[in-house]
Amino acid sequence: MRSNAATHLDFEPQVEEITDERQALRRASVELEAARARVERDAERIHDETRTRLVAELLPVLDNLDRAIAAGDGVRLVREQLAGVLRGYGLERFDAAGARFDPREHEAMTMVPVDSPAADGTVVEQWQPGYRIGGRLLRPARVSVGRYRQRF
Repeated sequence: MRSNAATHLDFEPQVEEITDERQALRRASVELEAARARVERDAERIHDETRTRLVAELLPVLDNLDRAIAAGDGVRLVREQLAGVLRGYGLERFDAAGARFDPREHEAMTMVPVDSPAADGTVVEQWQPGYRIGGRLLRPARVSVGRYRQRF
């Protein structure tokens, strides 16, 4: 008859094999979770890039509709419908007229002489509104900026 020590030694290779398999299973589980997280991040990034590209391509249409509205009322409803669709994709319009010039949000197209020191560095005319999407600047507002010049 075998001793307990001999019987115990017979199971050691099996115990080691089971332990190795458990460790391999844990590693595979961690790798699978990491891969899932990467796929989710990549999908979110692609979604954001696609949405941004779509909205950027539609901005000229919106600008042309604004010009058509200035000439007459015929397309006002179409413009509002398009603006609503873009808002649904996260587009946010901001106007700059009267604001202090901020190079992070405004693109100076011209400098305009102003008579008041208080108007120096202020947006005196907006050529095109600015837009954000998802809190990020998509397009700066295109503006004319006041420049005070003392007269002698």
